[in-house]
Amino acid sequence: MNRIALLIALAVVSASLVSACGSDQGGGGRGFTARDHVMRGADRYPTEGLIIVKADLNKDSIPDVYSVYEEDGEGDDAERRLIRKEIDVNFDGSVDIWRHYNQAEALIREELDYNFDGRVDAVNFFDKSMLVRKELDVEFDQAPDVFKYYKKGELVRVERDTDNNGKVDHWEYYERGTLDRIGRDQSGDGQVDVWEER
Repeated sequence: MNRIALLIALAVVSASLVSACGSDQGGGGRGFTARDHVMRGADRYPTEGLIIVKADLNKDSIPDVYSVYEEDGEGDDAERRLIRKEIDVNFDGSVDIWRHYNQAEALIREELDYNFDGRVDAVNFFDKSMLVRKELDVEFDQAPDVFKYYKKGELVRVERDTDNNGKVDHWEYYERGTLDRIGRDQSGDGQVDVWEER
């Protein structure tokens, strides 16, 4: 599957999850059959002492979404707080998206496996549920190569490690959503040597 098709598929499934994941679709009342299993990748974070609500989005009796809750209090006074969602977007039995929530249940971090190999390829960071930074591993070598920064939801800067040495050597600055200037490090010292105005 090419990268554009994959991103479109992730976007479509993610949009459907916004409405579908709020309810317990199959994890509560009817229960799951013997095919109920733990998705590969669901053990990435601890679950001991937590409540896991499973949802089956494609109705194949295999959970596709795990909503992970902490419970504060006991008995009738107990309150659940969402701390994480683990989502299998391509229904292959492996987690592809891990979403993390703060004390107010606002999204703070999202980890994505774009090529479905079980490893995180992108991490999105949120402040008050608004995207502020993306870290992307475009080489799929377990090291981020592209860093995107956002202000009020708008892209303001992109930093790239174009030679895969672990240091940023390419900067793009945006004004009102339009590329304004590009900086390049040609000496390898981590500083801009050449600016290109747009």
